[in-house]
Amino acid sequence: MSEENKPHLVLHWTFDVPNQKLTTKIGDDLEYEMLQGGLGGFNKTYKGVKTYVTYPHWLAFERDWISQHYGHLVGYFQPDPNRVVMHPKENRPDSCPNGVGPDGRYLDHTQRMQIVMEGGDMSTVYWKSPKDPLFLTPDCGKTIYKRVPTRDIEYPEAKEDPDAWWVEWPQPCGRQPRSKGPRISSYQELLDAGCPQDIVDKCMAGEWAAPEHPELQQYYIYPTKEIDYKQ
Repeated sequence: MSEENKPHLVLHWTFDVPNQKLTTKIGDDLEYEMLQGGLGGFNKTYKGVKTYVTYPHWLAFERDWISQHYGHLVGYFQPDPNRVVMHPKENRPDSCPNGVGPDGRYLDHTQRMQIVMEGGDMSTVYWKSPKDPLFLTPDCGKTIYKRVPTRDIEYPEAKEDPDAWWVEWPQPCGRQPRSKGPRISSYQELLDAGCPQDIVDKCMAGEWAAPEHPELQQYYIYPTKEIDYKQ
């Protein structure tokens, strides 16, 4: 296979939301646990031996090592600081130094596909403002989740604008390393947040729009009850 035709390195991280554990398994003998969106490093288990990979080592060496040993399974790390693609929906350029996924779109520093971080596993039900929860559903409205607003982020804009808020990402990342991901919600919470009754009725009937990428749901263990993450 020529260099031009080699698939880029893509890692599928599974987020166990109730236990706040983000892992990926490669082949039969390699597994990583991502800590704080990668900024806290990675716990690595290789052939039964556990070690720790720092974030700088991950960026400089580990992805190349994965490519050398498991490229036939997960693709090959092909960095290019000048690679740019257009976002298909927002019509803006995306810098893609870490490669592109099979969909031709951005991969983050942990080799996750852009559609994962954009929440393609669920469809949006209601969102009033950045200071309010974003309500979502993975199953046409039968189950309601929310992602809450936060300022616990690494965006420089947070320091510049004390009134700015961001909804938590579906999984922890470099900009939101402590994101808790989707939380269980309810029809009543939707109504209390100002969601119109007709939208709630449609959800209750299971007639809300399906998510664009339901195949991504396999990379989540969703919560089934409220969790006090302060404990």
